[in-house]
Amino acid sequence: MSVVSCILRDVGKMILEEENYMYYAKSDPKQSIREHSDKLLKNLEILKNKYGSKIIKVVDIEENRFWELMRIICLYHDAGKVFSGFQNMIRKKLKEPLIETKFSNELLKHEQISPAFIPNKLYEMTEDERTLVYQAIYYHHERDISNVDREILKKVIEEDIKPNLEMIKFELGIEIGELKTFYLRLVEGQARITEGHRLYNDYCMMKGLLHRLDHSSSAELDIEDDTEEEVQIFVKKFLRERRKSDLNDLQAFCEDRQDENLVVIGSTGVGKTEAGLIWSGADKTFFTLPLRISINAIFDRIRECKEIGYKHVGLLHSSAFDYLENKSDIQNEMDKIDEARNLYNKITACTVDQIFPFVFKYRGYEKMYATLSYSKVIIDEIQAYSPEMVAIILKGLEMIYKINGKFMVMTATLPSIYTDKLEEMGIKYEYGEYTKKMDRHKIKLLDTGILEDIDEMCEMAKEKKVLVIVNTVNKALEMYKVLENIGANNVNVLHSRFLQEDRVEKERMIKEFSETEGESGIWITTQIVEASLDIDFDVLYTEMSTLDSLFQRMGRCYRKREYTGDDANIRIYTENLSGLTAIYDKDIHEISLKLLKGEGEDKGFDNEFLSEGVKIELVKKLYSRERIEKTKFYEKFKESFKFLDNIVDYDSSKKEAQRMFRNIDNIDVIPRSVFDDNSKLIDEYKKEKNVEKKAELKRKIENLFISIPAANIRRLGDQLQKFEAVKAIKGKYIVDCKYDKNVGLLIKKDEGYEIELREF
Repeated sequence: MSVVSCILRDVGKMILEEENYMYYAKSDPKQSIREHSDKLLKNLEILKNKYGSKIIKVVDIEENRFWELMRIICLYHDAGKVFSGFQNMIRKKLKEPLIETKFSNELLKHEQISPAFIPNKLYEMTEDERTLVYQAIYYHHERDISNVDREILKKVIEEDIKPNLEMIKFELGIEIGELKTFYLRLVEGQARITEGHRLYNDYCMMKGLLHRLDHSSSAELDIEDDTEEEVQIFVKKFLRERRKSDLNDLQAFCEDRQDENLVVIGSTGVGKTEAGLIWSGADKTFFTLPLRISINAIFDRIRECKEIGYKHVGLLHSSAFDYLENKSDIQNEMDKIDEARNLYNKITACTVDQIFPFVFKYRGYEKMYATLSYSKVIIDEIQAYSPEMVAIILKGLEMIYKINGKFMVMTATLPSIYTDKLEEMGIKYEYGEYTKKMDRHKIKLLDTGILEDIDEMCEMAKEKKVLVIVNTVNKALEMYKVLENIGANNVNVLHSRFLQEDRVEKERMIKEFSETEGESGIWITTQIVEASLDIDFDVLYTEMSTLDSLFQRMGRCYRKREYTGDDANIRIYTENLSGLTAIYDKDIHEISLKLLKGEGEDKGFDNEFLSEGVKIELVKKLYSRERIEKTKFYEKFKESFKFLDNIVDYDSSKKEAQRMFRNIDNIDVIPRSVFDDNSKLIDEYKKEKNVEKKAELKRKIENLFISIPAANIRRLGDQLQKFEAVKAIKGKYIVDCKYDKNVGLLIKKDEGYEIELREF
């Protein structure tokens, strides 16, 4: 643009503002289209400078041309907002005079109009380039919109836009084309680009990056943290100064292969977290774990000064705000959440449901997919997921692989069918196994129920830290009741059926108990401790589960110590088990028990030390195709891939995709006593009009609920049919049953509480 044109544009802009003709992009905060587009251009430069060399490897367009096309997209993506219907919608919110017009905002969406403004001849765009640019803009809000009424569009162009063309040019600072509607043939119906189209990668990158640029700019954020600090430098310093050690073999393996995809097996305490962060190097990285509590712990380990001390880390999961709100050293929690949601941070600690729903190709999935093209993803403890969820993760890794992203799978044990599937999909990766060379676990198999050794547990608890892990909450509560009644020393229980604030306190208590020298007593838990809590007990009493779960449980006992005793420090009970059909696959469980007891020529492990290498080999055997091909577990795994391979592009929203990913049939309930104690808070939420205050109140209310499997509530299905949905907080229920902050929600039949659900 010439100097004269720039002067005319700025003078025109001043005139327009004085005459109250500013073309608005948004009302809160008040911002013009020009200001918003300028923010996108600024963020485009940040993205190009920071990760441009990685991004350009994914597309088939010449480098300079790609960034020029992205600049055009940024300049014109919101041009359609000059439409008087849209402007009046904003002006009404700002309480400013409305424009006289016969056109309503309901007639057209601004993104449907925007491509008309692009001067194709000026930019010398080919048809492929026009298709990419038009579609990136046309679908950048991904509303469920029908095809444009061409007659209405023509009227809007002729009667609403063309009469104001000079003002629009001045205000937006853009050149404008012929304002024709021919672009619709390149965007609507069968023309839309989906997977398999020759322009698919280019489209995903351009549209996904536009989502990133638009959302970050609207949130008043830079698109990426521009730090030059590398987390690997902080990790090495931590190991050197705090742990007094150099890189071990696993960590050195990861450092030498920072440009490769990795699958790594490492025993408990071998330093997998540090290895993963060293592998991430200087790259943008998403660090995932199965549970929110374990992600919170990783977040703290990375950022806290007494640990690794790297501050460029974000936290992303459904209750991240509540966790950050309780941390005294974090200011502006909402800003931190905005950064994480907009994928700003150099390192993001998150649950997998925040990333991998992109495999469902929901409307707008390209935002995450494009980001992963220049990022790394760490999948920790993959064996902890259901076969359906693992199928989604592996499908996601296949898609990431195709756009040049990098992944690292690290775990204590790994089913061989997962690596078989990666190889079947043609994914190249480096593999390594690293185990601690010490004996930590001597096991004893007992053909009895776990309740039969209550007296022994009590005796042990007089001097030792005793951990009891059972398969269900009801069994945990039953054991707690029995141990409390016989006067066992220092008995506590932890499971999933606590209010959020009480569960956080329980988790703090068990960690403190584990770390306090000279402390003794009993903690009864369920499988929630398998991959979430860094605890170390002296002896473990556990119900038999599947081998992968069982070995995770063992990792909570003699976690980093060598065991030299004669008696077994791991006692495994194989009869009268809870949760066999509800929690674990019965076939996998039976094969697990056969492998421990000995099968055919293979010897058993009763009264034997179980080394880390043996654990890895047993899990490989357990999940080998020949052993499980007739099980329900394997059938679910295969069927999930069939479903994923036939996903219809843009057939779901992001929320729907996340629900499909989680696949959890849970109900959120609140005990009657807790509801009554907090009735004022709930009434305040119902009456509150301010959006921010209402959101804050809702977060407080969410902490009062407990998420439990629907099957655990008798007659739930029939009752849900009878209640009318209430607008306040849908899908939440009051349960008329007892709650005790020491033991949680009691819903067992023999507790004698008649359960009644009331939706509010």
